[in-house]
Amino acid sequence: MVVVTELSESRVPVGVTGAGEWVYLAREGGWSSLTDSSPVFMVTVLPQGAAFHSDLRDQLIAAGLTPSLADTFPVDSSIRLGLTWPTEFWQQAALDWLEREGGTEAFLLELEALVHTGGTQRIRHTARRLVRGITGASSP
Repeated sequence: MVVVTELSESRVPVGVTGAGEWVYLAREGGWSSLTDSSPVFMVTVLPQGAAFHSDLRDQLIAAGLTPSLADTFPVDSSIRLGLTWPTEFWQQAALDWLEREGGTEAFLLELEALVHTGGTQRIRHTARRLVRGITGASSP
C-alpha cells in the first residue's frame, strides 16, 4: 500500500493497494476501503473540482504509480455525500461538480430529492434543471 494524498483538514492519509484499491487510514488505526464505505471526509474533494484529478495524477506519479489510477478514485461517494449533506455549502459544491464534470445520471435519485429539500432556491432550481437534463421531462 502506498500513501498518495491526504484529504480534509484532518489530513486523512489516502493510498492505493497493490491491487489498485483506494484505501484510507481509519481512526481505529487500520486501512479501510474507500469503495466499501463513504467516510464523511470524502465530501472535501468537491470544492477542488477538476483540479482534484490533476493533483491526484501528479501525486500518483510522484509516488511512482500510474496516473490512470486517478480515474478509479471513488469520486461518486464524494458527490453523493455532498448531495445528501444537510448543509447548503456541500449541496452546492456537489451540484457545481456535476455541472462542471457531468455524470448526473448516476445521481438521479439524490437530485430529485434536492428538488424538494435543497437548502436554497438556487440549489433546488439547479437540481431541477439537472433532473430535466437526465429525464427530458418538463418537471420532476
